[in-house]
Amino acid sequence: MTTLEAWDHRPIEEAHLFNPAFCGALAYEFLKSYTKAAAKPGADLPLIFCALPICLHMESRRKLPSSTATSLYTWLQRRPETLVGYAVRARDLAPYIKQGLSFGIARQTLAFGENGAVLLGEKRAAFTPKFLEAATAEVRDIVMSTRMLGRWFAGAGTAATVLAAWGITV
Repeated sequence: MTTLEAWDHRPIEEAHLFNPAFCGALAYEFLKSYTKAAAKPGADLPLIFCALPICLHMESRRKLPSSTATSLYTWLQRRPETLVGYAVRARDLAPYIKQGLSFGIARQTLAFGENGAVLLGEKRAAFTPKFLEAATAEVRDIVMSTRMLGRWFAGAGTAATVLAAWGITV
């Protein structure tokens, strides 16, 4: 497991983009979109570890389709270059995602269900329209991609199937 450096020793871009509050709020946005589209109370934990490395990686994010009308599997067949380096990014981002999930759980914006699914917590952590209006284009892109992936993954089948499409085995 990767050990994260203290905040004051991290490059400023890393500290801003991968901070626990931001990653926790992205997990919240993913879950909010996923649960609404899937009509389920939560999502399997590995889906968050699959989605966030896609959204946080500019090249992958920019290649995503504009809507969920395109099948995830068809899209991956047409864009196999998206999988290049994905496993390394996912592994490298896992500690940041764990910190974000821990932050969300501590702030009661995320919770775990009895079946182990990640659920929306009692409190909100969504990015408001006012926040997004003032945010950079990159932050808006990340948030919108996270929301889209929540809907896309919800319609793509089981968590195991989605993860297998991205080359992840659990």
